[in-house]
Amino acid sequence: MTEQTTNARPSTTAAAAVTTAARSALPRIVAWLCMGGMLGLIGTLVALRWRSRDLTPDLTPEIFYAAHERWQAVAPADYDIKVRVTGSQPAVYRVEVRGGQPQAASRNGEPLLSRRTFGTWSVPGMFGTISRDIEAIEKHAAGKADRFTPRLVLRAEFDATYSYPKRYRRIEQWSNVDVAWEVVEFKTAPP
Repeated sequence: MTEQTTNARPSTTAAAAVTTAARSALPRIVAWLCMGGMLGLIGTLVALRWRSRDLTPDLTPEIFYAAHERWQAVAPADYDIKVRVTGSQPAVYRVEVRGGQPQAASRNGEPLLSRRTFGTWSVPGMFGTISRDIEAIEKHAAGKADRFTPRLVLRAEFDATYSYPKRYRRIEQWSNVDVAWEVVEFKTAPP
């Protein structure tokens, strides 16, 4: 029986040594797992930020006025436009312009009923919206802004052929209100 006890003791002692070694390694394993998880999370956040970055160029008053002049010089009198708006009130607008005047418009497939709203998403209407934001930028630059004049970051890209605002983004710095639109379809139409 002494032999069995002697044989049992070394294995118990070895098991205790392995258990002690595992316990001392456990904090290191947990630390490595936590560090790996943190690195994975940081990598995921960086990848998401990279994918969602806005490549639309900054809009200055000079760029705006030049694009508006080009539009006025080459604007087709008859066109159909489809605009996707994102932000607090997302929607898709369609406008039919004939003879330079908006004739019909819809929001998310539903016709707009008030004729005065037809022009909002025509190209001149979009330039009008941007011009009010440009005025705010210019007031701040000239030191003439009051407390109600929003501080804005503007980004825009203009079509190479007709110079309509293909993409536009308006970010209010203090409130983080972010509204954007993208022209997803622009077709000239026969008169």
